[in-house]
Amino acid sequence: MKSTKILFLILAPLALFWACETADPLVDDVQVDLFTGNYDAALETVNTALATDSANYVAHMYKGIVLSSQAWEMDPPSSRQPVYEEARASFDTAKSLMQEQPETPAELEELNNSIVSFWADEYNAGVSIQNDDSLFNATENPYEASLEHLQNATIINPDSAMTFQVISSTYFQLDRVEEAISSYEKVMDLLDKPTPEDYEYLNSLYLYNNQYEEAIQLSQEGREMYPEESMFVRFLADAYIQSGERDQAISLVEQLIEQEPNNPQYRRVLGTQVYQSVERISNDVSDLYEELFELRQAARNQRGQELEQTQAEIEELQSEIDSKEQEIDELTGIAIREMSRVVELEPDSESANFILGIIYQNRAANLFERRNNTTDNQEADNFDESAKENLREAMTYYESAAEINPENPENWQSLFQVYTALGMEEKAEEAMQKAGMDNSN
Repeated sequence: MKSTKILFLILAPLALFWACETADPLVDDVQVDLFTGNYDAALETVNTALATDSANYVAHMYKGIVLSSQAWEMDPPSSRQPVYEEARASFDTAKSLMQEQPETPAELEELNNSIVSFWADEYNAGVSIQNDDSLFNATENPYEASLEHLQNATIINPDSAMTFQVISSTYFQLDRVEEAISSYEKVMDLLDKPTPEDYEYLNSLYLYNNQYEEAIQLSQEGREMYPEESMFVRFLADAYIQSGERDQAISLVEQLIEQEPNNPQYRRVLGTQVYQSVERISNDVSDLYEELFELRQAARNQRGQELEQTQAEIEELQSEIDSKEQEIDELTGIAIREMSRVVELEPDSESANFILGIIYQNRAANLFERRNNTTDNQEADNFDESAKENLREAMTYYESAAEINPENPENWQSLFQVYTALGMEEKAEEAMQKAGMDNSN
């Protein structure tokens, strides 16, 4: 899984504190020092005011402004964090004191605008590195550099879910999946009501990181929040299957199918998710066949005890292959049953016809592999005929998909493969042309 969130620049209200007219000498002095960049003098002014009156919320607010302004000019960006943390503490104290007042002070709006402005500076700096190709290419370790700015933004404004969304995406680009997950978990905590897309993104991270229990729990939560979204059933089924609880996945979706037998989405989920499991098992079987071939080759040159040992290994390996192929047959039967029903319910669905074509074509490939690895000629002939029958079934559904959408080259590419395997040269040539394939290839 490699995906990134769309990054947005934020236009923040600027806290033009130095341009405001005020009768407060403290504010006047600090504004002048801020305007001239004399941060030490500005800090001395606010600290003197706070030594006189620690409840002076205006002085606390301006201390936060001064520190944030000072931090913004420090390099590298990572060095700003301690200063931003001190600024954040001043902002928090100022806000707390303001909220304790009998009437809300006018400065509260200025405080909030200042926080947003400093946050936006860091956030935009981080996002710009990833959005601007020229800046990205000119920056050494661009994702790390972007991350420094984004982390600064979270110090200034720790309640911004959007910042943590981008941080999660950035961590993923850096292959720091654990941190990508923890960042998005923070997003879910900050949002009043996460969207289906939020659940989908975090669930994808969990599955990518093999955190199946977390994926199951999040899918259940998302399903309760958005019962009309079938994606959560798919995520649940996928999490169950990948965690080895395939029967529970099948049972889950079959219960939903019993409740809504004419709902094609549940059947599609069951068919596709079960077949993903078939693909994984098929890959395992292909690897086992390679081992079997090597053992058979080695046995030709062996005698006595060494040969007996190899033959025992061959029998054990063949037994494992037989078990897995039986599982492949059972699961493929379920996938075909459910996707056939989807096609019945949605005969004009290109994707349903195409998926069913893939299932039959891959089943044929598995049967051809069995044919090539058996030493029994009659069994080889049976496998060959059965494989061709499945190719003809695949051809039927690919042709339906191509009829529904003749402009999709994938339909014709798949038909080219099937026609070629069945020796249908004229049709293969026609499909190749419609797929836009190079004749020389």
